[in-house]
Amino acid sequence: MNIKNIQNVSKVYGQSKSAAKPASPLSPGSSQRPDEVVLSSQAQEFSQILKNIRDLPEVREAKVKEFANRIAAGNYKVSAEDIANQIIAYSKIGR
Repeated sequence: MNIKNIQNVSKVYGQSKSAAKPASPLSPGSSQRPDEVVLSSQAQEFSQILKNIRDLPEVREAKVKEFANRIAAGNYKVSAEDIANQIIAYSKIGR
């Protein structure tokens, strides 16, 4: 591989690089307004609901504590038929 006239390439590259000017932010006296986003009331309500959902704990501590106490006391009984029905229902979902 033979590379010649690399100086010319670098000159052209340097010229094109200096010719491209970065976009300057709007000056205070500019007549253009900056972009603006306005959310509808429905979007604001959805945003608030979504925030409330995200703030919920992933684990329901009271429910976990209730079952832990029932298991520890020996009061938590599940029939074999209920377990079999849940296994079958779960296997049907995967198909």
